[in-house]
Amino acid sequence: MKKHLAAVASAFAFSLVPMFAYAAPVVDPAAIEASRQLMEVMKYRELVIMSLQQAEKQLPAQMKSVMTGMVENDTTMSAEQKKAALAKVDASTPAIAKQAHALYADPSLVDDIVSETLPLYARTYTVDELKQMVVLYRSPLGQKMLATMPQLMAECAEISNRVMMPRIQKTMSQLVLTLSSN
Repeated sequence: MKKHLAAVASAFAFSLVPMFAYAAPVVDPAAIEASRQLMEVMKYRELVIMSLQQAEKQLPAQMKSVMTGMVENDTTMSAEQKKAALAKVDASTPAIAKQAHALYADPSLVDDIVSETLPLYARTYTVDELKQMVVLYRSPLGQKMLATMPQLMAECAEISNRVMMPRIQKTMSQLVLTLSSN
């Protein structure tokens, strides 16, 4: 079971890390400032916080689901071993929730995400385009978009999870089988 937990933890950790490091290009300070204004009118910080809170709520169930699928699909385990392993999975859920909370409650996390996002917007859009977006988001339509975005994002995340989880479970089970046969 420890091997299963290590595999899940490793897969999760690697999914959060960029595939490769790169040198950040120099970005126009005016574009950074325009990006900052856009993020303020978009209430980007609040969106990030809500997104992280949603992810924190979902992570323990997702991890439990993946681990349960791995145990259930492990052909090397007897029914008795699977029962014991599933009991350990159930027992580990509070610890997973606690670790998820520690990860997502880190106050610097939101600051880091916002700081890293500013240059992305500044590189992607011109100063003029950023200013146009500020005007859009200050308009009634823009305000409606901002008001409905969290719910749309939450529903999109649920759809993504519903579609992805069976595939992740299958992939993880295949990985475990491959590793256990070596």
